[in-house]
Amino acid sequence: MDQPLYRSFVSVRDAGRAVGAGVLIADDAILTCAHVVNSALGRARYDQTPPGPARTVRVRLPHVAPDRDLAARVDPALWSPPRATAAEGSGPVPPGALPYHGDLAVLRLPAPAPPGAEPAPFLQHAYGNEVIALWASGHPLPTVRAVPRVSAPPWIALDVVGGTEVREGFSGGPLWDRERQAVVGIVVADLQTAAGARPAGAAPATTMYAISVPAVEAGLPGLPPPVVPAARRGVQQLLAALEAVLTGPEAVRACEELLASRLRRRPLGPGADLDRLVGLAVGVRRGVPELLQAVREYAPAAGGPQWERLRRAARAVSPGECLTLGQRRGLAGLLAHCGRTDPQELLTVILPHAIELPAVTGLADAVDILEGFEAHGSQPMPPLLQGVVRIGVDEAEADTDPAEDLAAWAERAAGWLGVDVAAVRQYAADVRGYRAERARAAAAERRAAAGGHHTAHPGGAHAGGWAGVRGAAVTVAASPDGARPPGGAGLSRVPRVQVELLPTATGQHYTYQVWAWSGGEAPHQLVLAQDAEVTSEQVVDDIHRVLVNEIREDPEPALVEFFLPAAWLGLPVDRWESFDSDEDGPFELGFTRRVVIRTARRSRESYAGWKRRTAALDGARSLVLDHGCTDRKVARARLEMQPEVGTVIVCCEPRHHGVLLRQCVQAGVHTVLWHREDHGEGIAAGLLELVEGGHHTQLPETVRLERAKAVAEVSCTSHRGRQLSLMYDAPDHRPPQLAPDAWVLTQP
Repeated sequence: MDQPLYRSFVSVRDAGRAVGAGVLIADDAILTCAHVVNSALGRARYDQTPPGPARTVRVRLPHVAPDRDLAARVDPALWSPPRATAAEGSGPVPPGALPYHGDLAVLRLPAPAPPGAEPAPFLQHAYGNEVIALWASGHPLPTVRAVPRVSAPPWIALDVVGGTEVREGFSGGPLWDRERQAVVGIVVADLQTAAGARPAGAAPATTMYAISVPAVEAGLPGLPPPVVPAARRGVQQLLAALEAVLTGPEAVRACEELLASRLRRRPLGPGADLDRLVGLAVGVRRGVPELLQAVREYAPAAGGPQWERLRRAARAVSPGECLTLGQRRGLAGLLAHCGRTDPQELLTVILPHAIELPAVTGLADAVDILEGFEAHGSQPMPPLLQGVVRIGVDEAEADTDPAEDLAAWAERAAGWLGVDVAAVRQYAADVRGYRAERARAAAAERRAAAGGHHTAHPGGAHAGGWAGVRGAAVTVAASPDGARPPGGAGLSRVPRVQVELLPTATGQHYTYQVWAWSGGEAPHQLVLAQDAEVTSEQVVDDIHRVLVNEIREDPEPALVEFFLPAAWLGLPVDRWESFDSDEDGPFELGFTRRVVIRTARRSRESYAGWKRRTAALDGARSLVLDHGCTDRKVARARLEMQPEVGTVIVCCEPRHHGVLLRQCVQAGVHTVLWHREDHGEGIAAGLLELVEGGHHTQLPETVRLERAKAVAEVSCTSHRGRQLSLMYDAPDHRPPQLAPDAWVLTQP
C-alpha cells in the first residue's frame, strides 16, 4: 500500500533541514513548487528570477536512500515562478494573496535517482476520494488527510478531515489518492481561520490547496507526460484492434516512432512491435489519445468498423481521456477567453442524471469532467462536444471573438471522436432554437403579467422556473400570504448532536462517533470517538454529556440525529435511556430532545430518487404502506408510481418494518413515520393526522411532543407516542466528516 508514493517522494532541504517536498516524475527529474526551491536557496519565497546554473538544491529520497543527499539544479525551461495572474510574466504575488498562478519548478539530477526510486504515477483528482499529504521529511506520522471540495483554477481546494496540522513543509509534495494509488496534485498552500474569527475553544477549520494535474501540464508545457498507474482493462482489446488497422511491421514501427516523439520518449526503431506501441500509450497521461492520433495520421484512409472498434478499445483503456495534450491545451486556451457560461450550470444541464456533480469554478475544469462521460442512448453527441457547443452558442449570443473558433474546434473534434459534423451543427441549431423559444415564452409571460393575466409555460410547466433542456419546473408550496410555510427554514438552524452509530453483529453493543454543532457560524466538532463496544446506556450517557458541555440550547432544544447503516434503521434509538445521566432521574432521549434517524450513506442508485423528491418536498403528499405492501416488489412499485411522495407511513406487522424501511431508502424517500408495535387502519389514520397540514420541518418536534404525551399519560398504556419512530433524512445540515461525497453535502 502506497509504495509508489514512498518510492517517488523527495525531501527538499536547506542546511540539513527539510523545507519542502517534491515528487520524482522521471528517472532524473523532480517536480516541486518554485517557492520551495526559493526557500531552499535562501531567496525570497516569491522571487521570480530563475536560479543560475551554479545554484544547487539539496534533495533526499527518504524512503530509498535516507542518508544520502543529492545535488539538483533547476531546469530553466521548466521554471514557472509564482505570479499574480495567469498571464506569463505578470507581476509578483501580493502578500497573502490566494490563489495565485505558476509556482512550479523541475529539478534535474546529474544522474538517475538511486536504485529503488521510481517516477510516481499521476491521475486527475476524483471528488470524494480521500487523499493524503506527507510532510517534508517523508515520515508517515505527520500526515494530513483531506477531501477535494472544489476545483478553482489553477488550484484544488481541499477540506482537511484528519491527521496532523497543516504547516510549513508540506508545500511541493505530492497529493496522493490512496484508492487509485496515484498523485493527483502538488500541495501549494493552506488557509486557516484566524483565532479571533472562530468561537473560543473551537478547532481551526483548515483548507488546503493543491495545484491540479491539468494545471501542472498547462503551466509546464515542456514537461514530458507523466506516467499513470498500470491499465487494468482494455489492453488486449486495444492490441487486437490495432492488429486489424496496422498491418505489417513497417506500419507498427512508423507509428511507434511518431508516438515516441509526441511523448518525448526514445523510439526503439527496428525493435518496435505492437506490445511496445501499446505500452508507450497506456503508460503515460493522455498517451492513448496520442496513439489514436498517430494511427490516424499514418493511416488516414482507415475507417469503418475497424476504426470504431479501435476507438471503443481506447475508451476502455482510458475512459476519462479522449483528447491529446495538445488538443486539450488548445481548447483550454479558447475557454480562458470565455466568460458567458456558468461552469456549474453547464454540468447540470448536460448531465442532469449524474450521480454527483463536483463543484467547479472554471470552464476548463468543467470540460475535463465532461470528457469523462460517454454519449448514451439515442444521443450521438458526447457530453464533451455538447459542452463546447453550448459555450460557443453563449459566446455567439454576446458576439465575442472565441465563438467562431469554438465552433471550428467542435467540428474538428467531431472527426477525432467519430461524430458526424452534421450532428454537431444540428445540436448547435437545437440549442439556439430552444433558447429562442424560452425567450419568447418569457416575453409572453411578462406581457401577460403586465396585463393582469396568467400564461402557463410551454409543456404545462408551472411558474416555478426552468430546469435543464426539457423545461421541467420545481415549485415551492407557500402559505396564503406568500411566505414560506412556518418552520421551513428553522430546522437547519437548530443546534444538534450527531451520532454515527456502528452496531455489532448482535445489535446489542455499539461503537460510534459524536459531533456537536451549536448553530450559526460555529464549526462542527468531533467531540467523541468510541471504538470500544459499549451498551446503549453508555451511548445515551455520552450524548447527555455532549449536550451539557458542548451545546448552547437557547432558544430551543437540540436535535439528536442518529446516522445508521440501512440494515439497522429499525434500532429503537429514540427509546434509549440512561439511569445515571441526569441528577433528577433517568434521561430518555425521545421526549426530552427531538430524535431522528438518518441513513449513514445513500447508495448511488437511490440518489436520483432522493434528488427528485427533494425538488418537490415542500408540497409533497403522504403515502401509507400497510400489510398489503409487505412484499418488496409491491412496496417498490407503489413508491415508483408516486415519485411526488415525500412522507411515508409504515403501518404493518413489526417483522416487516426493516424491509419497508430499506425500500423507502432505496426509492429516495426522505421521511418515514412508523409505530414499532401497533398497526391497523386506526394507527395509520392517526399517523396521517400527525403529518398532514404542517410543514415537513415541524415533524421532528411533533413526534417529540407525542412521545412526551405518552410518558405523561401514565394510565394510557396504548398511547401512540410510546412506540413512535421517525426517519427524517430530508435535505438539512450535515457535517462533512459524516458525508465526504460531494453529492450528499447540504448546508443550511
